[in-house]
Amino acid sequence: AIPNEQRDRRPTMILVNFRRCAIHRQCRRAAKTDISRRKRRIDNPFSSLAFHNEFHPVVLATTTPPSPPLIPPRAQWRISKNADRFSSSGSSGGDCDDSHPTPLQAPAGIVARDGGQSPSSSFFIPQKKLHGVDGRVKKRVLVLCTGGTLTMAPDSRRNDALHPVEGVLTKYMSEMKELEEEGMPEVVTHEYVPLLDSSDLGPTEWAVIASDIHANYLQYDGFVVLMGTDTMAYTATALSFMLENLNKPVVFTGSQIPLTQPHNDARRNLIMALIFASRDTINEVTIFFHDRLLRACRASKVNTSHLHAFDTPNMDPLAKVGVTIEENVNLALPPARGALRLHTAMETRVMSLRLVPGFDDRMIRRMIEASTRSDLRALVLQLYGMGNLPSVKDSIIRTLEEAREKGVLVVASTQCHTGSVMMGHYATGQALIDAGVVSASDMTLEAISCKVGYLFGRGDLTAEE
Repeated sequence: AIPNEQRDRRPTMILVNFRRCAIHRQCRRAAKTDISRRKRRIDNPFSSLAFHNEFHPVVLATTTPPSPPLIPPRAQWRISKNADRFSSSGSSGGDCDDSHPTPLQAPAGIVARDGGQSPSSSFFIPQKKLHGVDGRVKKRVLVLCTGGTLTMAPDSRRNDALHPVEGVLTKYMSEMKELEEEGMPEVVTHEYVPLLDSSDLGPTEWAVIASDIHANYLQYDGFVVLMGTDTMAYTATALSFMLENLNKPVVFTGSQIPLTQPHNDARRNLIMALIFASRDTINEVTIFFHDRLLRACRASKVNTSHLHAFDTPNMDPLAKVGVTIEENVNLALPPARGALRLHTAMETRVMSLRLVPGFDDRMIRRMIEASTRSDLRALVLQLYGMGNLPSVKDSIIRTLEEAREKGVLVVASTQCHTGSVMMGHYATGQALIDAGVVSASDMTLEAISCKVGYLFGRGDLTAEE
């Protein structure tokens, strides 16, 4: 309480109420900057902001922000000539050129709750608050569906072979009574057109998904990506590198049995993915399948027919689902520092080579030499045990040394499902170290290939770095 006679000589305090998770870190920093500027102006008695008789809240923007750019609920993919790179019809960049690799020019767009549409942009100020002002919080989750077994049904035109059916997921989810239960998040569904099998997804499609998450980051509490299981580990791992400083959950899931079948695992996986996407405890890219939540960059598909299709060979699950949800809180990542950064460029000139006993080293030598002439950037060797190579294959060692001299990164991984590479443990592995080969430690093949592609795609690192 300030006496009336002293009010003209005291600067007025500014009250700001930031609700947790309601405003993005970028907005908070902008508000703090705005507060410091206002304080400096209030200290000046000649300033127009030197209010004395009442409190005035800080306003982040004095003008009405532009309408957020939106894409239709079923945007179509636009495929380039070589069918290697494509973008969504909401992108302002047009068809991608044939040069490779290049990042997408703009995010695919922003998904709106009302299905509206306005000109595309890569940045926006959301007009609608993420949470209400009545104190009650209802989480909002965006579901991005790319296709996969979950959306498939028998197609009579293909001899009853399973094929993705557009609109099935949206219709099914609109009839799910579970989503009406208290505690379940508000769900917005977006299906890409056409729906694709996971074997058709690659770095270009990964960039589109990551761009859509980045464009809608401030409007949703979490994200669920539905896709096929064959390359899910690759896609999820790639997004864990593409989305730097991620502070919201991005949960990948799918199914082994289509959603349209009476007995399926799709419904359970979908519901649990929505639950984990609306929680605040595990904010990273993950995969939920069957009864466990896995760290994406540690996961691999381990079974083609059982419902327990994914596993993290060298790491415990982040959470297990039984009667209750049991989370391994000691494995949770600390909160990221800084604003979300998007990296869409991925180097694709990466080759993986799995060795078998008795291989013809002359053929491998020719293969590596031909690849280096084609601007190969990285070579991943899947070796025996702890990273061993036959000691009699001296020509292979010389080939690897020549590849390193030409700037090719050579990475050694193990063919074993669990365990780690220890090249210096045996003499054969020591020869690889002398040749400049880098150990992949206990990373999966999915993590190695995606991480190498991401690091080279950044463009700000040298080969040595």
